[in-house]
Amino acid sequence: MTHARTLSPVIGYRRDGRPIHLVRGAAPDHIPTLTELRERFTDAPDALAEACAAAADLHEAAMRSLDAEAAGQPLNASQQRRWDAHTSASAELRTVVAQRRMSRASESRARWGAEVGSGLDSSPTTPGGELRSRAMRVVDGLHRSNDLPAHAAERVERMLSAGREDEQNLAARWAVAAGAPEYRSAFTKLCADPMRGHMLWTAQEQAAYQRAEQVRAAMSLTDANGGYMVPLTLDPAIILTNDGSVNPLRRISRVVQTVTDTWQGVTSAGATAEWKAEGAQAADGSPAVAPAPIPVHFGDVNVTYSYEVGMDARNFLSELERVIVDAADNLMAAAYTTGSGSGQPTGVITALAGTASEINTTGTEAINAADPYTLQNALPPRFQARAQWCANLGIINGYAQMETANGALKFPGLHETPPTLLRKPMNELSNMDGSINPAATASNFVLLYGDFQNFVIVDRVGTTLEILPAYGANGRPTGQRHAFLYFRTGSDVVVDNAFRMLDVPTTA
Repeated sequence: MTHARTLSPVIGYRRDGRPIHLVRGAAPDHIPTLTELRERFTDAPDALAEACAAAADLHEAAMRSLDAEAAGQPLNASQQRRWDAHTSASAELRTVVAQRRMSRASESRARWGAEVGSGLDSSPTTPGGELRSRAMRVVDGLHRSNDLPAHAAERVERMLSAGREDEQNLAARWAVAAGAPEYRSAFTKLCADPMRGHMLWTAQEQAAYQRAEQVRAAMSLTDANGGYMVPLTLDPAIILTNDGSVNPLRRISRVVQTVTDTWQGVTSAGATAEWKAEGAQAADGSPAVAPAPIPVHFGDVNVTYSYEVGMDARNFLSELERVIVDAADNLMAAAYTTGSGSGQPTGVITALAGTASEINTTGTEAINAADPYTLQNALPPRFQARAQWCANLGIINGYAQMETANGALKFPGLHETPPTLLRKPMNELSNMDGSINPAATASNFVLLYGDFQNFVIVDRVGTTLEILPAYGANGRPTGQRHAFLYFRTGSDVVVDNAFRMLDVPTTA
């Protein structure tokens, strides 16, 4: 006997089209707790699992509403408390759903005497809605176990809803395969012993590795490739964080993930609105739209480790993550700022140099107090609301020391925490020019102002790791291995007019 139909009334529909119900008699804005649902479905485990899934969806919808309410800004204290409550409740409900799924698999094996999959099948034939739900459950599980920080989980979730349907499905397949704990354990055994590690795999680890290989082949940009796809929790496109980074661009810019070799964006100056008289023909306000593709480029990190380190799988993975983040973040920091765009990302400075966004100083061959005002006044009003500053610490300190004739600070906001310049946030970007040499003929790009949502950083997921032997100068083994990890990332400015950049030219 099932009680599924007693969850009334219907208040919405799930991603796969099934209705979402509330407990009969509950308030319209009340999401049933696990305790309430257990009391309601004491003798119907399948109905309980369905009800828990529906309630978890409501919590996640509430979290999306909080995110939209924050409008890209950090959550305030009240919003953070609600977010944490919804997260905890959703995780509790999802656990019940997962336990019931495992129970059904066990019952099926006992009945038919056959091996039944773990529910992580990533076949392209899997319906998109259900595949995305499985991917979300994997991400939730990794976040609950503290293997995936909140910012990384949010990036994966955004990927599952961005791009074309085939890209979303491929992203979901990747999350399911690369996020499986069985694949992580299979991966660590390969790292410890690339030659014989697979001989220690369990049947579940072997199946997880096969699923990951299928996804890696589907995501490959070349016909011939090798190596292993790294687990989701080690992928730089996901785990790179802004904490401790010398480069603020990942924090203030638009960061997107892709499963292809190019992010396909578009640019537009915007549509034109009007006040129309009664009966008059409307003006043509359609905007001119232009493609803005951003390719991803090949980057790599070579990590040398001893056999002894590789044997300690848990410590090895945590150390590998630390080294990957540090090395990749520093490599990307320079490219996102001054990268040439040839074989590497196009840096924000490179993209703006020589365009109408470049403004020369109004003074001599040095910074002066008038330049920040000139830059800020030159930015179009539509980009002012979210505009921020970037400069090298040496330049920031130069402006911070400027005083009026009476000895007062010209820019007191630079002494605050966090610092501001002319009421807008100031960010330290160490890869920008930090000093000006009047004895050299050069352009010195020392101050950048604009809406950084128009500078796009693209990370391609599906990072690959190859394990290679290490040999000494005489060709003899050293008892070490090279973990050669390669990834792809790109960047570019999509709307030049959203920025103004100060150049202090010098002549020898």
